[in-house]
Amino acid sequence: MYEQLIVGHEGQTDLVATDRESKDLQVYVDCPAGLEAGADVRVTISTFHSSSRQWTLEDPFVEGGEGVVVLGHGLARDWTDMTRGGDGPAGGGLVGRPINELYLCTIQVTKALAEGTRLVFPFGVVSAPHAAIAGDLQVRVRRAGCEVFEKVGELIPLRNAPGPMVGLEGRVSASADAQGKRRVVIYATDSNLNPLPDYRGSVELKAEGEVSGLPAAVEIGEDGRGVVEGIEVQGDGPVRIIMRDAEHGVEAKSGPARSPGERQHYFGGIHFHTRLSVDGDREPREAYAYARDHLNLDVVAMTDHAPIGAGWQECLAVNEQFYDPGRFVTIPAWESSNAYGHANLFLRTPDVDGGTWNWKPDLSPSQVTWDKDVVMVPHHPNCGQIVEYGKHREVMGQSFYWSKYHWEFPNERARLVEIVQGRGNFEADALDDYWGIRLGEQGASVQDAFAQGWRLGFVAGTDNHQGHPTHSPGAYVGMTCFRATELTREAVWQAMDERFTYATSGVPIVCDYAVNGVRSGAEGVLPAGEGVHFSAQLHGTAPIETVEIISGGQCVWQNKPNSWDVELGEVELPAPEGDSAYYYLRLRQADGHRAWLSPVWLDRK
Repeated sequence: MYEQLIVGHEGQTDLVATDRESKDLQVYVDCPAGLEAGADVRVTISTFHSSSRQWTLEDPFVEGGEGVVVLGHGLARDWTDMTRGGDGPAGGGLVGRPINELYLCTIQVTKALAEGTRLVFPFGVVSAPHAAIAGDLQVRVRRAGCEVFEKVGELIPLRNAPGPMVGLEGRVSASADAQGKRRVVIYATDSNLNPLPDYRGSVELKAEGEVSGLPAAVEIGEDGRGVVEGIEVQGDGPVRIIMRDAEHGVEAKSGPARSPGERQHYFGGIHFHTRLSVDGDREPREAYAYARDHLNLDVVAMTDHAPIGAGWQECLAVNEQFYDPGRFVTIPAWESSNAYGHANLFLRTPDVDGGTWNWKPDLSPSQVTWDKDVVMVPHHPNCGQIVEYGKHREVMGQSFYWSKYHWEFPNERARLVEIVQGRGNFEADALDDYWGIRLGEQGASVQDAFAQGWRLGFVAGTDNHQGHPTHSPGAYVGMTCFRATELTREAVWQAMDERFTYATSGVPIVCDYAVNGVRSGAEGVLPAGEGVHFSAQLHGTAPIETVEIISGGQCVWQNKPNSWDVELGEVELPAPEGDSAYYYLRLRQADGHRAWLSPVWLDRK
């Protein structure tokens, strides 16, 4: 019916991810035959995050003839308005709306537009901070009395390029492969940490520590990366690689790599979203390739919001496509966003009965009976609305997203907890800027769970919704270390099940920690009359400023070493006052990055 309508634009559609200045973009609809009163005209964008919340919209108007329009809705700012679905216990919009698509505005024609008029939508456009996220604008029209919006005209593509080069990023494998070799990846970034595919040059390499197979320089390839395979760490001390591009005047230092022990240090990103989430973006395959080829991660798991049917099958297919034992482990996973807390579910194999049909949004994830081959990981537990249990449907539609995590429901498959993510650190209830506790005061923190008898190891996440694991614009966030025996899905999942993990705020800090010889994440027995002591080896990505041991919600030991590498042996700690106690180590570097090592629990005989 609307074939005669012509869609076009004037203004800027080529954007730069680091440019926060608004650009004028007018989307117009020419109406050679006019447009009847009662018709609705909508502008949508194809990706959720290509339209930043800094966009503006002036009142749409008619030029070149008679006609009147009114704005039904403009740019959404609140998440519930952005998703525009039906009310749901985990927040409106998880069901009942087009996936990923965002409604920018809708107008109604209140007086018919005359022949030859033009309808104009004046946007102020600000780029998305992730260069990999771009979208297409689409105009849709619904005639009076009709239920369906019809697409009209051609798509208007928005492009989003990285900004200028500001630095180098260098990643070395913290642990060796089966042949004892490691991999180094070097690339340039803009100020938002977007990789620059057009970067070229020669980067000098130098090792701090003993290493073989490291060339003096590496040439940057056609995709903007330099890759060195087959280096080998010699000796017991940590090795860091210094990378320098003299032409551009930039330098970087990798994280530490160390000789292997009984268990390796494998780093990964296991909480982020792709276009398989209703409010996510980026192709899953692009996200996994970025994690493997740029971030040089060992483990990855996209945790989209309960992708159903074909979405779940695609999730499983991508995980199998990228699974490369010994090089890159992928774990089938998803997020259960519920009224009384959110949790991620990690499956031992794709065939486990732990898929998205287990989503029960009116409950706490802890109230669901999970298969024994599923690891459940609550996240941001001390964050959400204060809603009495069972009362969520009374407040739905009032910007209700979810409530704090309800720890009163024990669940044996909750083996880990996400202690830190993009929103901050959730270890304690009291706010603490030094340790990054920015949300809380709800009595549902990790330490509150420990006080109720939960025994949980630590992982970290990003909760990035643009398909960038461990990456927020301008910062790395939420990296998990897996203390596994080998780089296979079975071994990594087993490490999660055994709580042999720890969390960092986004960088590969290499740590070992034990209490009375009991490895971080495990439980031990304290015989009568025996004291408590700990040992730790800590290797930072910057000087380690503070090291603390937390027990019973209190700091029971502290040291300020101000050193890149810290070794502590047989340091005395207070014994449990009751039948049991937990002890976990946390550290903070001079650059603000932190790590939390899973507790050791000691029980008296």
